[in-house]
Amino acid sequence: MENSDRRLTALHPSLVGTWDNAEGRWTPLNGWQQASPAVYFHETVIDLSGYSRESLTFFPNSVGIQDPGIYTLTVATVLPEHEQKAIQVLDIITSVPMDIDAVAQLQLPFPNNTGPGMLGSDYDFTTILYGLYRFFTSNVNIPYPGYQQLERSQRFDSGEPTAVDRLYCYRIVGTLQQDLVDGDTLGIPACRQLVAGVMGEESELVYMQRLRRGYELANQV
Repeated sequence: MENSDRRLTALHPSLVGTWDNAEGRWTPLNGWQQASPAVYFHETVIDLSGYSRESLTFFPNSVGIQDPGIYTLTVATVLPEHEQKAIQVLDIITSVPMDIDAVAQLQLPFPNNTGPGMLGSDYDFTTILYGLYRFFTSNVNIPYPGYQQLERSQRFDSGEPTAVDRLYCYRIVGTLQQDLVDGDTLGIPACRQLVAGVMGEESELVYMQRLRRGYELANQV
């Protein structure tokens, strides 16, 4: 079989919510899940089982996201000593499933500055096909309620080839704020994660070694 170009996509819905004190969360969640009061995530998968049955390997060559829209966080009651308002966003596509609580403890909501695949993480760098960290914070000079401006963006992916039968796609959001009350709002735009690459054949020995390594890594976490 000749090598063939593929563009894989994963879709994540928007999270546009209002704080509900009684529930202790933003609502409605619109398909998102709550990992902690300040951390929310959406997950989906890209099915590669048809390719894996043909013993094909996926070689990524470009990755990215599309998230048209703005990030907002409005907090009605903010004490002078509690003025911080910020949003952290992790976009991840990986060949092994992730423990959201473990990832959140590394990076969100108050960062230990240790991302997945870095020293101190349980995740191997090679399993992360795409990883993007972004930090947004308030800009009072922009006259839009709760507007959050991008301050830092950093990739942490390996782009390694993979022969797994599915890719796990995550969008993880952490908010930094205090004094949430009913009526506070959060806005996270919908997102499309993209991975373009080539499906191709490897020698039997290399392919079997890749399968074995993938199995070992999947059972380490």
